[in-house]
Amino acid sequence: MNPTESTLYLANPDVSCREEGPDGALLFNPDTDAVLVINITGLLIWETLRKPCDKAAVVAALLERCNNVPVDSVAADVDEFMEQLIARGFVGVYEGAVPL
Repeated sequence: MNPTESTLYLANPDVSCREEGPDGALLFNPDTDAVLVINITGLLIWETLRKPCDKAAVVAALLERCNNVPVDSVAADVDEFMEQLIARGFVGVYEGAVPL
């Protein structure tokens, strides 16, 4: 399946997230024993992905919480970060019914 603009993504439900105060969090994928340290922005992205959503919704969530940031830059950063999450099995493509 090739991702499209309308592709929905979802955090891997097997991945555990341990918040580390104001600095961010640690993600642990028990399927691969991979650990990923994420900053506070990464944590916001992770929290957004707990429900199925497309990349545009992730960008919108960040723009809602951040002031004076260029949309193009946020979109590029979200793309890059999500590609890392997907490649390492922390996030996957959601194939269920479209959520309301």
